[in-house]
Formats: sequence, C-alpha cells, structure tokens
Amino acid sequence: MRNSSNLIALMALCLGLAACGRADDPATASAPQADATATSATAALGRYYTCSMHPQVHQDHPGDCPICGMDLIAVNKPTASATGGARTLHLSAEQVRQGNIRVSKVGQQGANDKTSGAALATGLRLTGRVVLNPENLVQVSARVPGRVDRLYVRATGETVRAGAPLFAIYSEELLKAQQELLLARAQMRELAGQQIDYAPLADAAQTKLRLWGMTSRQITTLLRSGKVLNPMPYFSPRRGIVQTLNIREGDYVSEGTAVLQLADLSSVWVEAQRYASDQPLRDGQTVQVSFPAFPGRVVPGRVSFSSPELAGESRVALVRVKIPNPHQQYTPGLQAVVETVGPVSRAEPVAGGGLRVPIAAVLQESAGSSLWVRNPDGRYENRMVKLGPQTGQQVEILSNLKAGEEVVINGAYLLNSEYILQNGATPMAGMEGMKM
Repeated sequence: MRNSSNLIALMALCLGLAACGRADDPATASAPQADATATSATAALGRYYTCSMHPQVHQDHPGDCPICGMDLIAVNKPTASATGGARTLHLSAEQVRQGNIRVSKVGQQGANDKTSGAALATGLRLTGRVVLNPENLVQVSARVPGRVDRLYVRATGETVRAGAPLFAIYSEELLKAQQELLLARAQMRELAGQQIDYAPLADAAQTKLRLWGMTSRQITTLLRSGKVLNPMPYFSPRRGIVQTLNIREGDYVSEGTAVLQLADLSSVWVEAQRYASDQPLRDGQTVQVSFPAFPGRVVPGRVSFSSPELAGESRVALVRVKIPNPHQQYTPGLQAVVETVGPVSRAEPVAGGGLRVPIAAVLQESAGSSLWVRNPDGRYENRMVKLGPQTGQQVEILSNLKAGEEVVINGAYLLNSEYILQNGATPMAGMEGMKM
C-alpha cells in the first residue's frame, strides 16, 4: 500500500515538472502571443493582404491567394479620400516612365501631347479608299457591225493617250458607205450643171460615215485618195487607263457592242464612311486627305457629296471627296484618311466649352465614365465626367473638366489597376447613381 502511494506521488511530480518546462519555454509560450501581436499590428497600420491578380481577396494576415495560389501582398486600406472625396494616386517618376503614362493639356480647340509634341486632331477623322470618278469614265463601243481585225490594246491597266489607235474593224457596211460617197462625188464632178443634183447624196453619205465613227480627217483622206479604208481604225477619245477589255482579235461585234472602258485618273474620289455618332459634313466643305502609303503627304479636297441617310446593317453614311490626281499616283483601292480642317460644325450646342479628349483617355464602367487628370501637385486624380458626341477618335467632355488641365491620354487603365491594388476598390466604387 505504501509502495503504491509513493509511485503516485512520483508520477505527479514528473507531470508538474514537465508542465513547468513548457511554461518556461519562451518560443512555445510566445508563439500565440506573436501571432496575435502581428495581426493586431497589421490592423493598427490600416493594412490588409490581397492578391495582385485578384484584388477582391482580402485577408488580415499573409498567405496564399485562394484563387491562384500567389503570395498575398500587404496594401493600405482605402482612406477617406479614396472612398469619399478626391480619388487620387501618387506615382514615382520611375513608375510614370515604366508605365508610359502620357498627359495632354486639353483646350477647346485640341491639345498638344507633352510627350510627342504632336497636335491632337480637333476635327472628324474618317477612313476610306480611293475610287474611280465616274465622270471621268469613257465607254468605247463598236460603231459598225463587223469583225475585229486588229486590237492595239492588249490588256487592262494599259495607259493610252488621246488619239491613239485602239482597234480596227473590217465592216462590209462601212465599205459600202465609203463607196457610196466616192460615187456621189464622182457623179457631182461629171454631171456638173445637169438637172440631177448629187450634192445631197454626197452629204448624206458623209453623215453616215461620221455616225459610224469616221473622223473628218479620214473622210478628207478618203475623198483625196479615192481609196476606201477597210479595216478602219478607231482612236481613243481621251487619255486614260484601260479598265475593261471585252473583245479579242477575230471577234465579231454588232453596232453598240461595248469594246472597252477608259478611266481618266486626273481626278479621283475618296469614299469614306461616317457613323451616326460622327458629326455630319456639308457639301463643299474643305477637308484634308492623307494616305498611309505616302506618309506625310496631305492633299486638299472638297466634299462633293455627304449622304444624309444611314444605310446598310452597319448604319453608316457615305462621304465622297474629290481630289486632284495630276500624276495618277492615287489609284483605285488605295487606303485614305479624310480629316476635317478646323473645328467640326456642331449639330447642337455643347455645354462646358466643348472640350475634347481622345477616346482612349475615357474609362467606361457600370457606374459611369471617368478619366484621370494630373493635378499641379503631381498627383493623379480620377474624375467622373459626362460625355458628349463622339467625333472620330475624340469625344466631348461636358462636365468636371476645365480647359488647360492635363488629362492622361495613355496609361489610364494602368492607373486604374494601380489604384485598385493600393486601395482595394475601383475609383468609381460607390459612385453608382451619381449625376454629373
């Protein structure tokens, strides 16, 4: 009995010493306290942990992202300025350089890009292409029935000068008409002074030959030489490029058969498309036409037609510009850009001075539209704005922007991402329902 009591006492003593040892172990005793201290310190600093790829993840302690597994990073909680008043962001010079952040000072007539120094367009900018001017198209047809005895033009795309031979036709009808003229003239000479007057017959024969395409020079040559022209050549009525060629040597043609088509490229049209959101152009308005294939070259032109109707499934209106082409460099199918000269005429008054910014500067969210403005102190401020009509690649800003302020025209989405990373919410958070 006494031995059992001693054994129980010994076991109790060992357990007590072990407990004391654990209580005296500084590492074991301080671990829960350290975790609690770290968590409370993080909270005291106004920070939380989030994922750079998934900013919706919020934790009060470090760890891995539950979505992608990346390490969480510590960020500051949104301050009063981030959730209520001005939504601002500060970037270092290195961040601005690496992010290629560019700003432009806006004004009522455009802006100058501080990075590139290029002037921002103030008018409408439309894309189009060069097309033939139908006023300069000539259809050459067979004037008499017959056989194409010779073809001087071999392929489309050839350039012919005015008066150059195009083709020659052998025609029995033309042969008979020439013989009739020669006979009438011969009888006029032989029977001069007789009661029968052959002059009307000769005149009728000449008229028939002219209708069948013989020139005055050919008729004079016929009368002087007394020899008929068969096959008879036909000449180009003007200088141009062969657009279509519908015959070959040996083909038989009827009167009126389309033989070929010539296009005079001394002037061409540029046809562009205007969308419903673009400001309309008026007939006779001065524009500038440039070509991506000829960098730096600008050709003045005038609007010859601006359709008031939106046609097709894409709902676009046709704008046609006539430009000179003395050296025939601007061939059909060439891409072109049409820009208005000076401010575009407005369809309605625009409030707020009608400031324009590039479309790329505007951020579109469910809460509304916003843009980033660089303040004089160097901080970037996100502003909710009201948009007006879009003209080409620019859009009117009707509120919350003043002339002379610097708008971010490149890198706006990067600023938005940096703001979300630093503050855990978009700059437009809580702005739903607000009116500008």
